[in-house]
Amino acid sequence: MIIRLFKDSHPAAFVIVPAFIALFMVLAWQGPEVYVVWNPMPLYNLLLAAVERIPEWLTGFLVTGLLISQVFHLNHIVRKHEVLYKNSFLPMLFFMVFLVIIPQFMIFHPVLLVNSILIFLLDKLFRIYKSPSPLPLVFDTGFLIGVATLIYLPSISLFLLFVVSILILKTFSWRDWIIGLFGLVLPFFFTFVYYLWVNDLEEMRTIFFLDDITRIIDTSGIALQGYRITIGVVAVVMLLTLYRIRQNFYKNATRIRNFQQVIFIYLIVALLSLAFTGSVAVYRFAILTIPISIMISYYFLAGKKAWWNEVLFWILIAAVVVNYVRG
Repeated sequence: MIIRLFKDSHPAAFVIVPAFIALFMVLAWQGPEVYVVWNPMPLYNLLLAAVERIPEWLTGFLVTGLLISQVFHLNHIVRKHEVLYKNSFLPMLFFMVFLVIIPQFMIFHPVLLVNSILIFLLDKLFRIYKSPSPLPLVFDTGFLIGVATLIYLPSISLFLLFVVSILILKTFSWRDWIIGLFGLVLPFFFTFVYYLWVNDLEEMRTIFFLDDITRIIDTSGIALQGYRITIGVVAVVMLLTLYRIRQNFYKNATRIRNFQQVIFIYLIVALLSLAFTGSVAVYRFAILTIPISIMISYYFLAGKKAWWNEVLFWILIAAVVVNYVRG
């Protein structure tokens, strides 16, 4: 029933999504932690300083609003560029589920902010395909990655997504690499100028881990301890998804195949970024939610057995509930 409702783009989805996210936000905010305090990146710390001055309940409203806007924005981008072979609200449904799948995803943390930027990044990448003047889009893509890095350092790895996507979406041109790199560096240049102005370059050196670069490499928490049921369920659904995408790959239009490859590279790069976080915080796994949501949407959209889709979806919801019950 739910899968069919979102598959058919029923208007009721615009009521279900806010209600669902608000419900799990209330459940998630029963714990003591409402935002991530420690983070070395200057732009996040600037935003955090503002958040710490307002009441916790207002922070909850802000986070809820941001999550809801992300769900609607991602669904709009997927439909706008026809990333799936048929438009539906399934990306909205699964992004909604994965945003709340773990309670720690719903506090105020750097990846929450970065995900909003990465949805804009996807829009820029998809627009590059067959664009008559791609260079402004290439610059914007690099710039967005630079801004995301000033919020969450492992976001720098997404420049690899830019490099590979350019090779997939258009013919090779050395100007793309130069313009993209210039866009990436520009936010860091502004940051350097700021710290130079306030005569605090030592602080900037410390922020970017230049004293001990190995501090950002930590694979000890890569297994997401305590969420084995969630990992198992998501892994099974992803394996089914990859099999179906592979099975139908050459049945899709060239544009869809290219976009599928970009999303797959996005997933791989996001997985690699998990090892370069400098911490074992659970929230860092939220960076996987966008590519996983889009890929799994394809599986359910292409599925012919409605009853099987519903069963699989409710198993996923059961995994979400287990995470909140266990607390």
